[in-house]
Amino acid sequence: MKKILLLLTFFCAISVFGQKEDYKRALVTFDDSWREEIIPMPIGFAPQIPLKGIEEVRFAKGWSTKGDDTFWTYAFLWNIELTEMLSTKQLELYMQYYFDGLMTTVNKDKDKVVPKTIALFLKKETNTDANHFVGKIQLYDSFHTKDIITLNCTVLQYNCTKEKKSMVLFHFSPKEFGHATWDELHTVKLKEKPCNH
Repeated sequence: MKKILLLLTFFCAISVFGQKEDYKRALVTFDDSWREEIIPMPIGFAPQIPLKGIEEVRFAKGWSTKGDDTFWTYAFLWNIELTEMLSTKQLELYMQYYFDGLMTTVNKDKDKVVPKTIALFLKKETNTDANHFVGKIQLYDSFHTKDIITLNCTVLQYNCTKEKKSMVLFHFSPKEFGHATWDELHTVKLKEKPCNH
């Protein structure tokens, strides 16, 4: 119970700090059980990521429940000022900054040196108007297990040249691709066409 309260306090603090009343939510979920957070970018716990905009996050109901099929299953959208396509190297570096910063911030064990995140991404060839990446991220879970976990990840980047921005949608889960959890995870999607061209 104490861990849950600490977790909720942390995310509520982020949410209160990051709420922007004028931000129009861009993500939709299949049901209302997915918890929402809005975080301004640059991100406070990962200021090395040189992107400006909003991070919109959705957490599966079982995100914090070890043993649940949706444990550590969540999605976020970067709605950012970016006119070029991301490379695999940039994604790897940004995810390292992101999770190193987050896990160090959440870590309550003052004697613990949080192990560094390792991220690997590959670009997939598709017939869509988005850049599509798949990857694996090995990170230290300061929230729940206090151990190394591996997340599978998909990334879709829509480059909106007319609006001079990008919409970058990330999906994460420890479950292997093809597991039923990914069907649920992919219900977190953009409400509408990302670009007006």
